Amino acid sequence: MIVGFGLGLLALSPAVVLYYWFFAPIVPLLLAGIARVLSSSRKPLYPIAEGLVAAALFGVVAVIVFFAGVATVYR
Repeated sequence: MIVGFGLGLLALSPAVVLYYWFFAPIVPLLLAGIARVLSSSRKPLYPIAEGLVAAALFGVVAVIVFFAGVATVYR
C-alpha cells in the first residue's frame, strides 16, 4: 500500500498538471482503476491500487484546502 501511495503522490506532482491542479486527483484514480483491473489476474497489485486510491483522496482534500485558501486570499 505504501508503494501505491508513493506512486499516487508522484502522479499528483504539479509538473504534469501545473495550471490544472484541480484535475490532479484524476490521474491516481485512473492508475488505481488500471491496477485494480490487472489485480484480477495478479493479486499483488491490489494493495498498490488501494494506495493509489488513498493518494487520490489525499489529492482531493488538498485541492479543497487549496481552493478554500485561494478563495479567502482573493476576497
